[in-house]
Amino acid sequence: MFLCYIDEAGDEQSLRTRTDPPVLVIGGLIVEETHAQALVWDFLQLKKRFNPSLNREGVKLSEVVAFEIKGSNLRADMRSTSRRRRRAAFGILDAVLDLLERHNAVVLGDIHIKGPGNLGRWVYSKSVSTLADQFETLLRAAGSTGLMILDARTKSKNVPSVNGITTQRFRSGGGSYPHLVESPVFGHSDAHVSLQIADLIVSALLFPMACAGYCLCLLDNTHPSSEYLDVRERYGARLRLLEHKYLASDGRRAGGIRVRDNMNHQPTLAIFQEVPFTLRAPAAPPLSARESVALVHAATATISIESPATRPRHRRVNRGLSGTGDRE
Repeated sequence: MFLCYIDEAGDEQSLRTRTDPPVLVIGGLIVEETHAQALVWDFLQLKKRFNPSLNREGVKLSEVVAFEIKGSNLRADMRSTSRRRRRAAFGILDAVLDLLERHNAVVLGDIHIKGPGNLGRWVYSKSVSTLADQFETLLRAAGSTGLMILDARTKSKNVPSVNGITTQRFRSGGGSYPHLVESPVFGHSDAHVSLQIADLIVSALLFPMACAGYCLCLLDNTHPSSEYLDVRERYGARLRLLEHKYLASDGRRAGGIRVRDNMNHQPTLAIFQEVPFTLRAPAAPPLSARESVALVHAATATISIESPATRPRHRRVNRGLSGTGDRE
């Protein structure tokens, strides 16, 4: 059995003020059940190593579990002018990547770079479905089952996030997620240690890497920072090795970490490494059936087919040596 832990960084709101996050990152990790407990124990030791106060005599295990290393705090440390804070932040992330590699974890993500318009009301739900599709593909390839655990938000946001997956699982004719033992469930990071790891992946790695790769052009926004280029350079290649990539039914590569750049329409590769900036036109939205029919009617109405009988006859002009001629 495999466990998938999902968290988010950013929000769905459009860019209105300079403090609005320019990206929405939804992602996390997948770990096999046989490695899950060892991963948690190793992460608890990591917290004690980087926070000596947790090593004091009398500190309870429940206190170590509840203590969180927040990704937003690590981002602040990365931007700090203090070498000590920067070195500590990168030390924690180095150790987290080591844990993920040691326990054969898989990293996945669906990232939205905000543009001039809104991301849409259901962007979070659609991203969860996208990650569920990827998780289902991994489970099918492994011949195993799995469960998704999402970091809880509010009830009004939690329920729509999984309603679509629940409907797909129980639709007539067979469900779309036969390897999921249950629809995604919700947990709290202060009680589920693996959600704390998901937070570091999403908030301390993917969020600053997305800002570095796509948002440095936002000069008046408080979130992008050139300091985040070091995060991309340091961890981009390692994260790519932790992806689960596969060929979709249409032959395109799918899975792993995917970026939808609604600002400048740059490729996903820009989150992992420096790529040349290319001007790309935004993809046109698909036409509805009614719009397609109307387009065909409009095109056929403007096309006239000329037959030999109706084609106008052109008079010949015989030109003499002087360059003038008589019309016949």
